Amino acid sequence: MTPSPISRRGFLIAGLSTALLAGCTAVPGSRSAPTTAAPSPSPTLSPSPTPSRPAAPSSIPELLARERFYVGHRGSGDNWPEHTLTAYRNARAAGADAIEISVCATSDGVLVCHHDLSAERVLGVDKKIADMTWSELSALQVDARSWLGVNTPLEPVARLEDVLRELGPEVLVFIEDKQGTNTMPILDVLDAQARSTERFVWKQWAPAAQVRAAKERGYRAWGYFDEEQLDRLDDFAATFDILGVPTGASDQLIQQVVGTGLPVMCWEVRFHDQVERLARLGVTGMMCSNVGYLVDGRPSDRDAFATGRRAAGDLPSAIDTLGWSSQPAFVPSRESLRIQSARATSYLMGSLAAAGKRLRRLDVTIAWPDAVPPSGAAGVVFALSGDGPGGQGERGDATGCQLTLDGSGTIAIAPYERGVTGSPVSTGKVEAPAEGSAVRLRIDVDDDHVRVTVGERTALEAVLEASALRGPWVRLFKDDKTDQAVEFSGLRVAFR
Repeated sequence: MTPSPISRRGFLIAGLSTALLAGCTAVPGSRSAPTTAAPSPSPTLSPSPTPSRPAAPSSIPELLARERFYVGHRGSGDNWPEHTLTAYRNARAAGADAIEISVCATSDGVLVCHHDLSAERVLGVDKKIADMTWSELSALQVDARSWLGVNTPLEPVARLEDVLRELGPEVLVFIEDKQGTNTMPILDVLDAQARSTERFVWKQWAPAAQVRAAKERGYRAWGYFDEEQLDRLDDFAATFDILGVPTGASDQLIQQVVGTGLPVMCWEVRFHDQVERLARLGVTGMMCSNVGYLVDGRPSDRDAFATGRRAAGDLPSAIDTLGWSSQPAFVPSRESLRIQSARATSYLMGSLAAAGKRLRRLDVTIAWPDAVPPSGAAGVVFALSGDGPGGQGERGDATGCQLTLDGSGTIAIAPYERGVTGSPVSTGKVEAPAEGSAVRLRIDVDDDHVRVTVGERTALEAVLEASALRGPWVRLFKDDKTDQAVEFSGLRVAFR
């Protein structure tokens, strides 16, 4: 969506409230050291079909014939530690039609499931995989706690042959030689699998040459590229069975690739807004890192902060620019999410979104546990019409309503239209928050009416255009330039 100027037509002030001198409570609990939870049992690999989720395809031709299909990118790395057997199993159980596996080889020739050429990011050792023996590598564990939460279990590095054996002959797999030097050994492993050419797709950077060997052995191939290689589109279309471009590509580029008549699959897909846009452009394949949200999404009525693990659908807005470092910290002892970025940012609570329904009530607690910033604010954008990133202050490129709380205790309601915050239509007062105290807010929504209460008293009321209150999505945001942390807790939602 393209941001447009806010129109105040139809936004009516419904009266300022009297000041509230209560509503701050002590932040419960105290900080505790990170712990590693025991892994939960892996779900079955054969999810039962539902009216919204058909049975998993049994072959690549069946997959490509579908109007839309989802491939678990790195085993859906926004939900589980990437490229682990746990991730592959869970992505399949959550409804992924296929999974994607990246492969590297150790110095002694063992093929392992691993994306990076280095072991540093997920294994904590600044050394190339190609320079490590399997004995060295197998002594390490995949650590995704900085991305998925402090209580995310550590997982073992998986060998390719073990993964394929565990997944069995029914699972469809997109597979890539990340080092670019293991084509023949990987193809030999695939050839030894049951129904190999029916269920494996060779994946590679389109300009690379390994595809020839894969095609000679009868495998279909997906070639991915970006705008810099667009002049080779005709060549790629004649070589590959599936073409791929990034989700951030322009509409014009995607339509040009779709125009080849080949199936097109984009990566990496995280949000419902992205799925809808890509589908409109003719894309059928979603290389998805968020299967637990987009495919299997079953909304909750409350946050999961106390678990110390991120719920499917909850994502930081700065993921594309800051990567794993954009994930705020969970504080399980206070059952809170701690945002400490020295920039305006937000956090999508996709796990609470009931698609097709309208928000009726939202409860949230906001606290500054260390110090209250001298300027700026925190708050929630609610009833959002979409879940895509972008927008002013990274609060989403959608339409909804914004509630802001600042350090003086001022609460404001403003329209949030297509990613731009409008002027406040109503303001109120609570007792100025103090370091370590918490403000508990309840937001009630009824058609075009919003009421905010603190404790038992009404802080403010506002009337907005009904179009600003139609969506199910919520974002938590921090809007100050200091590194003072703000914590959110106690989120509860109800829909109608």
